[in-house]
Amino acid sequence: MPKFLDHKKVPNLKFQDSRFFGFTLIEVILYVGVLGILLIAISSLMMGTMDNYKTSSIRDELASSGHQVFGFFFRETKNANSIDISDSVLSNDLGSLVLSTPFQFGSNYVGEATIYLSGGRVMFQREGETPLVLTSDNIEVTKFKFVRVTPRAGLEGIRFYLELKSKAKPEEVFSLTTFTMLRGGYVQ
Repeated sequence: MPKFLDHKKVPNLKFQDSRFFGFTLIEVILYVGVLGILLIAISSLMMGTMDNYKTSSIRDELASSGHQVFGFFFRETKNANSIDISDSVLSNDLGSLVLSTPFQFGSNYVGEATIYLSGGRVMFQREGETPLVLTSDNIEVTKFKFVRVTPRAGLEGIRFYLELKSKAKPEEVFSLTTFTMLRGGYVQ
């Protein structure tokens, strides 16, 4: 009898162990379900991380712009002799501040330095110079208010309110308030 016809040598599929032939339908469905759950968990974790990064970048941009505006405000008000009341827009949320200030330390020449809003952005300009943009395009200035404070005769100071809002994520708001005395307002 030839080898292939010997019934002892020919495998009988009925009696073999089924675990050697692959996956059952239930196993495939189970594996696909677990894999789907893992993919959803990983993608939501990645989306959350990307959203946190975007939010922190927006907050950093708001803080950086606020810091730059305050830096110019402090430097110019500390050096200023007086506030030009006629050209400044005070006690208004969209105000501007014009200061009489020396252009160089120790200089006798006094000119004007202006901090103002233009197109929703904070600008700084010294007399005869090109204006500098202090905030980015991605930021909207919602409050830019100056209040003149005269605690006593001969003293002059300014209270400054600043509120910045992100255009990309409007719920992110950065607010600052400060007060400073003008150099010309100090008691001598």
